[in-house]
Amino acid sequence: MTDHPHRRTVPLAACGCVAALGAAAAVVAAISDAYAVCAIGLLLMGGAALAGYGVARAADARTDQLVLQRLHQEPGIGTDVLAADLALRPAAVRLSLHRLSRNGSLPAPDGPADTEH
Repeated sequence: MTDHPHRRTVPLAACGCVAALGAAAAVVAAISDAYAVCAIGLLLMGGAALAGYGVARAADARTDQLVLQRLHQEPGIGTDVLAADLALRPAAVRLSLHRLSRNGSLPAPDGPADTEH
């Protein structure tokens, strides 16, 4: 039930590199008055930024899904234990719990309330 740590990092780094290349091409093209090439560079940069946003949203949705599945199995589990079980950082789990609570998706705990998150 673990998520590979590079599932998000590698695609985001690739999107960042493509966006940086697009920005550099746009700057060089603008300096040399090649505005069509500048527009292509800006489109490349914008497309890479949108792709990076999509990668981040998909990774967040996957984390939320893993956290929710684990909480359905054991509703009163603590944040640190939950993070260790899912091989995620505690900060990522806390953020996921915040998103899930904001959406009203968290299951009700069976036992005493857990204030660790």
